[in-house]
Amino acid sequence: MSKASIAQMTLGAFRDDIESRAMPGCGAVAANAAANGLALILKGLRLTKSKGEDKRRARLIEQGKRLEERLGGYADEDIAAFKAYLAAKKNADQDASDDEALERAVERINQVPLATARGCIDALRHAEQAIDQIKPALHSDARAGAQLIHAGLSMVLINVDANLDGLDDETERRELADERASLQAEADRMRARLAPAPS
Repeated sequence: MSKASIAQMTLGAFRDDIESRAMPGCGAVAANAAANGLALILKGLRLTKSKGEDKRRARLIEQGKRLEERLGGYADEDIAAFKAYLAAKKNADQDASDDEALERAVERINQVPLATARGCIDALRHAEQAIDQIKPALHSDARAGAQLIHAGLSMVLINVDANLDGLDDETERRELADERASLQAEADRMRARLAPAPS
């Protein structure tokens, strides 16, 4: 995989890297999925026409673009964190005195998925604020985007589950597990609110 940001890759190149290399893994794919979900919401905001300037919609677009970039950044950070972990583990295997660097790398790979999940929560909040500013004809795009953000969050929390198994500190494991459960529950509630009403 090149050193360029995932955002600069073609969809085909990104997909090829996913299926043929160790990285990007599920964390980067999850963050990218959430960013694409947010793009669908931004599409609804941008294509909804109104008479005169709509300052609220313009503000939502600006906020959404910042969130989209943030989620894309988490995709790159997930790859960087995993590379750093592999390097620290190799060094620790060769030099037992280098355990501190490995501990920092483990902390980083634990925190990046949680940060990504928090970003997904912010994106779902944005979707809740945006949906009333989007014309009905584009609600299907926006609601599908919210579903994709939720899927990205659920995907990245699988990373958290895997990382929990490697933690020796019981207190830290419990704290991470509690935050993981809280993030999933909050996302589930927002997804339910954003789901289309049954016909």
